[in-house]
Amino acid sequence: MILVKNNASFQETTMPVADFLVSKLPFSIAAYATYLQSIEAHKKQSVYAWALKAYDGIHGVIVRNGPTMYPVFDDIGEEHDLKNIRLDTPIHAFHGKARDVKLLERYAAGCGVRPIECIDYDVMVSAVAPPAESLYAGPAGLIIRQPGPSDSTSLFLLQAGYEQEEVLPKHGRFNPAVCRMLIERIVRHDRIMIAELGGRIVGKINTNAVMPSWFQIGGVYVHPSYRKRGIATRMTAVFVQGLLDEGKQVSLFVKKEKPAARALYSKAGFKTAGDYRISYY
Repeated sequence: MILVKNNASFQETTMPVADFLVSKLPFSIAAYATYLQSIEAHKKQSVYAWALKAYDGIHGVIVRNGPTMYPVFDDIGEEHDLKNIRLDTPIHAFHGKARDVKLLERYAAGCGVRPIECIDYDVMVSAVAPPAESLYAGPAGLIIRQPGPSDSTSLFLLQAGYEQEEVLPKHGRFNPAVCRMLIERIVRHDRIMIAELGGRIVGKINTNAVMPSWFQIGGVYVHPSYRKRGIATRMTAVFVQGLLDEGKQVSLFVKKEKPAARALYSKAGFKTAGDYRISYY
């Protein structure tokens, strides 16, 4: 196989790479969204892709955004020749379909780079509109709405809880400044809704990757004191219904070790589509 770094021949390879990533949905949403944003912003030096090419077209793409890599491969066994992939700069994580991440993990291990922690997820897609009962779940007086400027402190606290409980790997350290910048970016550029009960902001949900035809949701978090009351079910259902009303498809990934969360998403109309994996370095 011939390895082509995309920004070496940017105009010639942009569309084939994008088309390949689209063909691997929903597992390639994060890779495609990162790649698309880099093209639109002309940030070819900070975000780029390696395209694994053969005589009959592209068989794999690895999108790299700083220390994070998103492998997306064809289902052609383990024939990919990755010897030209550079791992000489710090690696933070590999994200993608479990099979693709494991292939890249094995290549990295051959280069002497091994993960500190690996987390396995189920990719779930919204197969149908949320059932009516999920749209009305939760306690009386529960309000699902978009946040306003006065909600910024509450949003930060929820985002901080979400990152420390759901996102940070075991070896990671919580950074309040980065957390605040992230939630501010989400409010400005992504879709987000909050759950309010008795005048208190108790939950949040947002998109974390956007494509022309797909939304990937994440950041689903309810304050521990308000759990097991149907708040997350209603918040998710209302949020997803709004996205579906725009004619989009919706996906998410949930940790395999959390069957209760998977059951919640099933109540909101999601079905399991396959395996996802994040390996941290």
